[in-house]
Amino acid sequence: MTSPRRTFLKRATGALLAGSLAGCLDDGSGTETDPTGGSGDRTDAATDSPTATATSTDAPTATATDTETPTDTPTATTGGSLGNADYAAWLPAPDALDRDHYTFASLATGALVDLKANLGDGAVSEFERDARVPGVGEFADASAVHVVGDSALVFETDVATDDAAAGFEERGLAEAGARHDFTLYTGETGAAAVREDALVSAVGTRDADAARSTVEAVVDAEAGEADRYADVSSACDLLTDALGRGHLLRGRTHAPGRTFDGVVGDGLVFSVGSEETRVATPVVFREGQASEGPVVEWASDADVFYGRKPGTSVDGRVVTATATVPSAEIERFHSQLPGEANRAVDRAPAATFGYDYEETGDDVGTLEITHEGGDSIPRSELVLRGTGFTEVDGADQTSAGQWQGTASGDDESVVAGDRVEVGVASDYEVNVVWESADGNTASTLMEDEGPDA
Repeated sequence: MTSPRRTFLKRATGALLAGSLAGCLDDGSGTETDPTGGSGDRTDAATDSPTATATSTDAPTATATDTETPTDTPTATTGGSLGNADYAAWLPAPDALDRDHYTFASLATGALVDLKANLGDGAVSEFERDARVPGVGEFADASAVHVVGDSALVFETDVATDDAAAGFEERGLAEAGARHDFTLYTGETGAAAVREDALVSAVGTRDADAARSTVEAVVDAEAGEADRYADVSSACDLLTDALGRGHLLRGRTHAPGRTFDGVVGDGLVFSVGSEETRVATPVVFREGQASEGPVVEWASDADVFYGRKPGTSVDGRVVTATATVPSAEIERFHSQLPGEANRAVDRAPAATFGYDYEETGDDVGTLEITHEGGDSIPRSELVLRGTGFTEVDGADQTSAGQWQGTASGDDESVVAGDRVEVGVASDYEVNVVWESADGNTASTLMEDEGPDA
């Protein structure tokens, strides 16, 4: 049998997010549990429907508090409107993704790279690499990249449509007609939609029907032919209004009380200026339940404010913590959302691993695992677990155990760009696992299975 080289959505998003908004596709803990995603609580959908008193058109009526409120707010753009300013148009209603809620993110990657000299070392390094999506160049070439749940990536960029068509065909996708002004590609490995100025990718799933449904939902939302997230959820409507526009932003809605009592949505936005960056974390409460105290307490030591004391304001159902940070001090964009704890010493590292399987013989091949970005990890704390390891010529590792690939960081730490070639049978099931030095904590950072698993 032959098995084409496979590239997955997780790999592309990992390269994009690991150094900036790690956790956009999960809760950042390295576990498979997403407290805001999945099917959620279906009964909350009715509770969170739009109401006449909760619209995004109300004029701001922020109430000043006695906490320190920054007065020197940087401009959120380097000239003109940010390329990701209209990100909410790409977000379909959750039920179109078979969800009650999901986490979304949007990044003005091109504008961020333009600001590289004003930021700390390495802040935008993840955006200066190939997106590994057919027809798309580097992340930096895009005016915007949007993340839709754990389901799809949207690139707003000049797309080489012929290259995209050829690339998706190599991955087993075939042209499946037009939808609005996009050309659809579908197959057993996922789905995509392509036009000259945008590309939607849901490649890497083994549920072909779900992938196509997701891509169609995103395209329909952008075309205005289907409900968008903010149309059906007052929490999302208020949240996207509070987030406004920014170079990097992340948001989610969820069942009431998943973070603070009465909270149904929260988010994070970085508006980067040449000298200072504004960081804001809006929190959306249920009607009549807005409470500033829990937000103030959380924000007082949240990593996302880089040691600055944020001010808070209240606007109806929304409580927002805000701080101004010198742009030059930002070497990594934190992804911590309101209510999430600071990363503990023994918490799993925020790192993303890509993986490619290539058949080299009858029912055997090599699995290349690459650290795509994020935290460095001591070699001694990184292990491979699972089944299907086997002898393959040239492989670095042919059995479970400690990482046997490159470790080019300080003190033999595995860092972005390090990789290992693993000999596997075609029915392998392999996990990359972080284990704390004391052995008391472990977390799966990546998992993959072979084409015959």
